[in-house]
Amino acid sequence: MKKLMVILTILMITTVLMADETNKTPQIIVQTERIEKDLEDVDIKIEEAMKRVEKALENLPEDRTTMQFDFRIDRGTPSSDAPKLGIYTTELNFERAYRMRYDYNYGVLIRSVVSGSAADRAGLLADDIIMQIDGEKVLYKDHLPRLMATKSHGDTLELKIFRDEKVMEIDVYLPLPEDRPEDPTVDRVEVEKKRKLSAGSGGGSWIPVWYMGDLTDVNDVISRLGFSELNEDGLFLNGGGGKLTVGKNWFIGGMGTGYSLDRKTGITLDDGSNVTRRMNYRLNYGGVTLDKRIPVSNKLVTALGFMLGWGGHSLEVSQTDGIYNWDTMEDDLENSYNNAIEMERRYIMFQPKAAAMYRLTGWLGIRAEVGYILSHSYHSGWNAISCNDTFEIDNSPDTSFDGLTITIGPWFGF
Repeated sequence: MKKLMVILTILMITTVLMADETNKTPQIIVQTERIEKDLEDVDIKIEEAMKRVEKALENLPEDRTTMQFDFRIDRGTPSSDAPKLGIYTTELNFERAYRMRYDYNYGVLIRSVVSGSAADRAGLLADDIIMQIDGEKVLYKDHLPRLMATKSHGDTLELKIFRDEKVMEIDVYLPLPEDRPEDPTVDRVEVEKKRKLSAGSGGGSWIPVWYMGDLTDVNDVISRLGFSELNEDGLFLNGGGGKLTVGKNWFIGGMGTGYSLDRKTGITLDDGSNVTRRMNYRLNYGGVTLDKRIPVSNKLVTALGFMLGWGGHSLEVSQTDGIYNWDTMEDDLENSYNNAIEMERRYIMFQPKAAAMYRLTGWLGIRAEVGYILSHSYHSGWNAISCNDTFEIDNSPDTSFDGLTITIGPWFGF
């Protein structure tokens, strides 16, 4: 009997356990199917995200080294019915950005604006740089139409642009099809087209000058001393100078230029002695300059100004027979075998002038200038200089330094 009771008890426990396992099995199957479904959804989303990343990478420019990357999801390829600003654009490069003093590494340059377009009516101009549209950076040329593809007719865009070395904001209305005038000249907003052009920031260079002054008095004295005359059509002077802007297209600077000539000749004195006579002639002027530049275009600038300075003529003449004797030095001075004289005439100068400069590159230009020197000497006639003492030369002329000057040469900077 006891054995039967044990067997029945074991059978009852086994039945209960099997029934409990039977109830759990369907729940486990349902949970497993749900997890598998979720994993399939995750795989699909990952695959879609990878495709978007691959598509975005395909649209990046070949030269990625100068780009500022913006990891946004591509919003689609622009369609033919997408609203348009009405502009022609070009990529920014280092030279354009440097010339325009644009310090950012994104944006697109407007090459021209279609007459009567949304951009034209809003006041956009050629050479403007579009930096942002509705707060989103325009990274490069092909990025602009993609941003426009996300806009609709009737929207008003907030554009951030760079113009004349300043960042500014302009609203652009994208008209509905029914709002577009048949004649693009109808209902246009008149926009001031005159641009504020850059007059540059300064620079400097070698300055060649063709000076055309009255050399009659100088030629008179050097010819009587036995030397050939200077070219009375003009003298070629060499010098240098520079300028810096002080605001409002005004430039202050300085310059200096001069001419020097050395000559030697053999002279027979009255007593039959032969000596060598040497002449050193110098002409120079320089001073402070002030100019007002008037830009005509991005490459051409004109200027009006003046120089206030000083300068003059200097003439040294010496002669020697090449024989010096300590014991007979006084005889050399008496008979002029070995002797020298220095003469000069100094002036205060005012030079009004006009100039034009054409930019070849961002750092090099061609500069041309025409001026006229007005001189005033603070002493009459010429002076003789001897042992740092100054003596008036009797009967010497009041030689003028007045004359026309012409300059054509390179200019480094702008």
